[in-house]
Amino acid sequence: MPIFIVLTGGPGGGKTTLINELRADPAWQKHILALPEATSVVGQLGIAPWQRLFERLMVEMRCALEDTLARVLEPGDRRIILCHRGTLDSLAFWLEHGWTEDEFYSYTCTTRDEHYRRYAAVIHLVTAADGAIAHYARWPQAHRPEQPEEAVRLDQRLEHAWGGHLHYRRIGNVGKNWPDKACEAKAIIRTYLEEG
Repeated sequence: MPIFIVLTGGPGGGKTTLINELRADPAWQKHILALPEATSVVGQLGIAPWQRLFERLMVEMRCALEDTLARVLEPGDRRIILCHRGTLDSLAFWLEHGWTEDEFYSYTCTTRDEHYRRYAAVIHLVTAADGAIAHYARWPQAHRPEQPEEAVRLDQRLEHAWGGHLHYRRIGNVGKNWPDKACEAKAIIRTYLEEG
């Protein structure tokens, strides 16, 4: 069974940067696979992010990508699967629209425990808007429209969603630069390689 690890966190936390660094490093390339964020695919369907259906589709798309990859990998494949956001990230965006958590589970036909069981670990890369504001970039410098306060609020909702996972690790920004933060995330991922 492949080991899936979620990379979560508010906008500008470093999820994409970390994945790109790992993909570019020959020492990591043979040890990881990275699933992209599903937002662009769902967005191309013409369903707006403020519709409930959008988040339901996000959950279903993430599950489908993860489940398909798990099925097609060879039984002895021990690469770590890094997920650019996990299925429960949708709860944070759902709550951001003012809808209730109970409605989310009912509408998506899921439970919190089902989401948690999908992943061996959750690495929460805190948005730069929280503790490293000088490094938080928005549109047009970066593809994110959120004001810093919106990014922090979303980050807190993601902590609410994932914080109960047995192997949840939050990596903040205070007293760290990007290399420190990335090194901490890589150390967590490395422990799963050693276990595998």
